Amino acid sequence: MAQVSSSVKKMHFAEIVLILSVVVATIVRYAFGFQSFFFLEIFCILLALMYFPFGFYFIGKPTDNYNNTITIVLGFIYALGMMAILISEVNIDSYRYPLIADFFVLAVVIGYLLYRLRSAEFPRVYINAQLIRIAFIVFVSLFILIAK
Repeated sequence: MAQVSSSVKKMHFAEIVLILSVVVATIVRYAFGFQSFFFLEIFCILLALMYFPFGFYFIGKPTDNYNNTITIVLGFIYALGMMAILISEVNIDSYRYPLIADFFVLAVVIGYLLYRLRSAEFPRVYINAQLIRIAFIVFVSLFILIAK
């Protein structure tokens, strides 16, 4: 439990608030039948903008010895996940295909992160923070696929 709390502390407050807002908006939309998805769109767009253009700041480097390449790539992948969620929210035809493709991309990222975790190149707190972000995207995507 201490590792999870330290991994959450590695994340920025604005990111945590937007992640929780997306989860709550998704649950309200599908579990309670609220028809408006305006708030969910806004939260998804803000989180996607937070990940891709500003991923080097919000995701952060593991330590000062690393460059920003991994954070920019991870931010791009997380932004793609948020856009897949957004596409499924606005109910565009064939919304399942981007979500399924996103699952495969996230599976590759999880494999890479677990490989790096075993090689002990990145700090464990940094890897766990990335796994929390991936779990969030997968949870919301699966909830949308099951609820529709």
